[in-house]
Amino acid sequence: MPPVVSVRNISRRFGYRLILDRVNFEVEPGEVIGIMGPNGAGKTTLLRIVAGITKPTSGEVEVSGILAMVGHSSMLYDALSASENLRFCARLYGLADEGTIDSTLDLVGLSKWRNQRVGTFSRGMTQRLAIARALLVDPPLLLLDEPMTGLDDTAAEIVYQVLLDLRAKGTSMLIVTHQTDPVVQLATSMGFLVGGRMEVIEKVDNRSASDIAARYKEIVHGG
Repeated sequence: MPPVVSVRNISRRFGYRLILDRVNFEVEPGEVIGIMGPNGAGKTTLLRIVAGITKPTSGEVEVSGILAMVGHSSMLYDALSASENLRFCARLYGLADEGTIDSTLDLVGLSKWRNQRVGTFSRGMTQRLAIARALLVDPPLLLLDEPMTGLDDTAAEIVYQVLLDLRAKGTSMLIVTHQTDPVVQLATSMGFLVGGRMEVIEKVDNRSASDIAARYKEIVHGG
């Protein structure tokens, strides 16, 4: 099967500043790649380019099928309930199956709060609903920008379990993060973006979070 996404020689400038410098990689079906890098390394810009939100200055991205992205903004309406938010999104995509909305809310553990306004949700609940919104189209590729940031331990564990279930289902993911754990437990490979360049993408295999953190420190700081 072809890769779900191919990034070829992507560069991006904002004015005179080079944010991304000839980045190349592919995401295979069922693969989960975690991308780590310092602040300002270009991680979010890379994700937005893959999503088609931002255009590269040069290079190209080829996506096979549908993708969905969960970014820093939830893209949810506070005045609407959880089910109303998903129903509105479903209609945009021509999806009218109420059962899909129910099953997606159940997947992220929010069925109990389906009629509650999103403006009353905790950060963790909002993040789970944002993931549910992205999953409505059953995307083969899910892009996640710092999915665990700002979550307490309980919420982070729930989001982690949702993503673990998606991986088991065969959903490919590209996860931008500055947190080694728990992304290493989800990822099949880790990439290190430094100074706008993808220094390396390596298989996680049986390496621990501390092993990956040491490897990251070696690449970013030279040991």
